[in-house]
Amino acid sequence: MQSSQEQSFDPGWRRVLLRTLAMLAAAGTLFVAELNMMPAPCWVLFALIALTAWPLWRYRIEYLLFRRRLVLSGAARRQSRIRMLLWQGGITRTVQVVVSLALAWMLLALAGQLSPLHWSVLVADALFLSLIAGPVTRKMQSDIKTPHLPIIARRWPLFLINGVVLSVALMFVDFFFVGAPDSRHLAWHQVADSAFGEVFDAAGCALWGVSAGLLAAAEALSWHFSQLIIPDLPDALSRIIAWCFFLLRALTLAWLFTALLLGVAALLERQGGKASARSTGYTFSRSFILTILVLALPYFYASVKIHDIRPPEIAEGVRRLAEAIDPCKVDAHRRADLLVRLEKAVADERRATIDQVDGRIDRGVDRLFSEVEAGVDPYLDWYFTVIGEYQRLGAVLIPGAANAAGEKLEQFLFEASGFDARLDLLEQRIEHLVAGRFARTTPHLRAELAAAPCDIGRTEVSPLVELDRDTLRASTATSGGLVAGIVSGKLLAKKTAAALAGKMAAKKSVHGGAALASKALAKKGTSSALSAGFGATLCAPAGPVAILCGVAAGLVTWAAVDKTLIEIDEALSREEMRAEILAVIGEQREALREQLKQKHRLRVDHVAEQVNAGIRKSFLPYEDGMGR
Repeated sequence: MQSSQEQSFDPGWRRVLLRTLAMLAAAGTLFVAELNMMPAPCWVLFALIALTAWPLWRYRIEYLLFRRRLVLSGAARRQSRIRMLLWQGGITRTVQVVVSLALAWMLLALAGQLSPLHWSVLVADALFLSLIAGPVTRKMQSDIKTPHLPIIARRWPLFLINGVVLSVALMFVDFFFVGAPDSRHLAWHQVADSAFGEVFDAAGCALWGVSAGLLAAAEALSWHFSQLIIPDLPDALSRIIAWCFFLLRALTLAWLFTALLLGVAALLERQGGKASARSTGYTFSRSFILTILVLALPYFYASVKIHDIRPPEIAEGVRRLAEAIDPCKVDAHRRADLLVRLEKAVADERRATIDQVDGRIDRGVDRLFSEVEAGVDPYLDWYFTVIGEYQRLGAVLIPGAANAAGEKLEQFLFEASGFDARLDLLEQRIEHLVAGRFARTTPHLRAELAAAPCDIGRTEVSPLVELDRDTLRASTATSGGLVAGIVSGKLLAKKTAAALAGKMAAKKSVHGGAALASKALAKKGTSSALSAGFGATLCAPAGPVAILCGVAAGLVTWAAVDKTLIEIDEALSREEMRAEILAVIGEQREALREQLKQKHRLRVDHVAEQVNAGIRKSFLPYEDGMGR
């Protein structure tokens, strides 16, 4: 006998699949409804609320009628008038329609404040509840009579288990990942104005804009209160307990969403089970439909009347309400004076930091280029050699050959002095300088805020709280998009060397291209003629070995003549060439100096903006709400 009962409650995989799809569809429908709530006109809005209220009404009415009928079955005679009058529960059904509409409105209003991560949790919860419904219900078969088993299971164990699991999941998401906009720097009426206006301005129905906007304002003010109070509690344990109590607000959403899913399960069961239908009445009773139609009249009347109220009047009412509950009445003039002082302190620090950075760059660049200038003479020593001349000639005449003069210029002037590494070291020291100055400044700003009286209000100046220099430097470099470190040093050194080589190639004393080729070929022609004539004269008496002798003598003479011509060229043009190289180096020094100053001024401006702008991110209890 019991096996047949167990079989009747064993849904099988088809029933599990159907229940899972129905609950997931309920979560998806809620999401779609939430997407369309804000722009929807009032009549569409009412239809969405009524549709959401249907499973909530079904979930509530089935247990209320079940409990009443148990009492009547035990206390009233079967044919008594009291039993006949109360058995159908017409008044209860009507009242619960009103209650369900209010709960549906609250559920949709809360859903409008959810993040994508919250919605992911709701979808996962719908899947979780659909999977545990069967095992939990079967677990109670030995204690509960078969006709009443689904109602009892939905009312107590399933509701309790899913409510606890979903509440914990939502609290976890709020605590670690989502949080709320950080409003610590705002006055109470500013928090309420912002939250209310964001909803009211986007609403297509004024009634929804007012009601949902008031709920959003209350939600924002509760976060505002917690952000101001909880981080200042004396120890970590008290802060954790306080956040747990505050985040229990997730129970409301968990309770409503669980009731929605279990209502969908009740509706689904009524389509397949007759026993439950006999015990609790119709799925979609006339009382639900008639009550919805009757309530539509005052709803649309209220929608028209609220639509006639001007938005500034509504916003002013919200402002007055927020100011009335504000425990710290903000003095706007004193607050403005405080903010001016803080901004002036940041501006003074910015100017002082820029002056110090500019001085450090001036001294550093001068030291860098003093080492570069020391390589000019070694470069000229190579330039005025036979090997140097032939290397330059080969670079011009051989296709694809590198610019030997440019390579040697970079080698003697920049590589020999370790220019890129020294430039990188200079930039690193400047970064530490900027980070160090602002890291020392923010505690003073926070100390002034901590000492500010209540009527100035709570203000957060900087997200750079208690950051050491290295962390601050990394933060500003990353968020500001500024290139720092050894890559920057190498690039600047490479660009400086290339610019110097390019400018030197255009100078008259440094010959390149066709000019260098023609001059070199002319010198070679002269030395060739001199060496050939001198070799022929010297080796004429040698007889048969005169040819070999002439070649050897010619090569020696060629080298001697080349060296003599180069020495003459050096005597005539070395000083002029040296002066031109130093002039070009001086131009590059000033260009690099200005480039570094511009770069690091942007860095200083970025850090000052971070400090002066205040926190613009979400307040996460895990990061921001556990005190400092």
